[in-house]
Amino acid sequence: MDEIVKTSIKGRYDSFFNAYEIKDSKLKKEIDDLFKEINALGETVQNSAEFETKFQSSPLNTEYINLFTKIAKSCKPIVYENTNEVKEKNHPILDEIASNAKYIADDITMPARRKAREEFDNKMRDTPLGKIEQANNMRYLFKRFFKK
Repeated sequence: MDEIVKTSIKGRYDSFFNAYEIKDSKLKKEIDDLFKEINALGETVQNSAEFETKFQSSPLNTEYINLFTKIAKSCKPIVYENTNEVKEKNHPILDEIASNAKYIADDITMPARRKAREEFDNKMRDTPLGKIEQANNMRYLFKRFFKK
């Protein structure tokens, strides 16, 4: 099984136990049974994109959501005192959320950062330092062109 798929499945599995105090052995068995099926699905795919697509469109996703809802209604949530306690437990799902958030933030801000960089470069060209840099670039170009 693909390592990213394994991590994704483990993150989903751990999310039950990281969010709720599950003491009922029947609920634990339900979780384990569901994840046997999810692992079986994970064995049939080549990569994480394929797994996520198949998982989202399969009845397993609905079962996962329903089971999470059932546990949320019947079990006591775990309350962490601070975020360091969560980070120390090394939760893969939290790492994945943080990674996705950074990717989305980068994706959203990229056009604004590009535009700001272009404006900065344009303003720099109009300064004396920018003129010196342009002259130096032209000198380098002529030097390469005439091979001197």
